[in-house]
Amino acid sequence: MKNNQAIIITGANGNLASYFNHQALDKGYNLILFYHDKVDRIQSIIDKYATRVRLIKTDFADSRDLKPELDQIIEATGWQISALFHCSTARSNDFQSLSDSTPETWEQIVDVNVKGTFRILQAVLPHFRKQNYGKIVLLGSNVTRIGLPRGSAYSASKAAIANISRSLATEEGKYNIFINTISPGPIKIDDSHFSESYRKFRKEYYLEKVKEIPLKRCASFEDVCGLAWFLISENNQYITGEEFFVTGGKL
Repeated sequence: MKNNQAIIITGANGNLASYFNHQALDKGYNLILFYHDKVDRIQSIIDKYATRVRLIKTDFADSRDLKPELDQIIEATGWQISALFHCSTARSNDFQSLSDSTPETWEQIVDVNVKGTFRILQAVLPHFRKQNYGKIVLLGSNVTRIGLPRGSAYSASKAAIANISRSLATEEGKYNIFINTISPGPIKIDDSHFSESYRKFRKEYYLEKVKEIPLKRCASFEDVCGLAWFLISENNQYITGEEFFVTGGKL
């Protein structure tokens, strides 16, 4: 049991984050979960681990300051925040070329992926600085190095996240704060909640991309979470500011 140790996880009801939630609870951590509007994938842990899970409902596209609610939970529970796994992500829904895209599409994706990352980091960093310790993992994407046709806004936002990580590593290293980005290729997920058009886009895109992957499969949750656990563990005493590509050998 990790006693008073807690991990903050954003996008908590998403496919990858909900998998990570169960692993963290099994390892004895308490959880502070940021979610948007759905709790179907995390309802079971809310029911089972009521004393070890706290929820913060937020839309990362908003400009609301996240620090007061987070501070309140930390003060009430006495938990020490050991890590942040930032999984919250907005994806493009129109799949258009940049020339055919709209400012609204770009604003929505940038607001969640870039400004949202800024806001969660501003809320968490004071706690890490105060305790002179913290591990942060941001979720990027392999599109940061290969681009994404009909998804330039998403691609640009993920590149921004990777560079936030690199910049922050140089700023926060003196506080013993580690920050890295995991940038996976296609991940096999449950996409039943997506629109029909997005499911069709994913199917076509993934069928094509799997052909280019030497291991001939998409990444699994364990492939990504296994790396995340190393990066936030005590075993990582030197790696910070890096972007790790989890792509099955695809360059």
